[in-house]
Amino acid sequence: MKILVLTEHDDCCGPMVAAFLPDYSEKLEVVSVGRHPAERLPILIVEAMRECLIDMEGYQPKAWSSVDPGAFDVIYECPDAPCPDTLDACRELRDHIKNEAFLFYRSLTPTG
Repeated sequence: MKILVLTEHDDCCGPMVAAFLPDYSEKLEVVSVGRHPAERLPILIVEAMRECLIDMEGYQPKAWSSVDPGAFDVIYECPDAPCPDTLDACRELRDHIKNEAFLFYRSLTPTG
């Protein structure tokens, strides 16, 4: 299943959702994009995700215009949040996003 995660800037919540979803099924292909993508992923997000053994170093936010929405089975409009400015706040957001990603995944499964 191909999933497109859409946020406003593709710099925080969307990339984290896209990073967590494949952990739930190897059958998922996930791409994250933003309506108005940021220039880069904040280093504190990279650091918080590294603690979960997910390497997002070098992640480049992508624009909505760079993908064909018709190529995806599901488009998930991920609620966006401002990127936190402390590592502890990034950890809290990461943990929240991980739970939200799991709930979204469960909504896709027949037994969900």
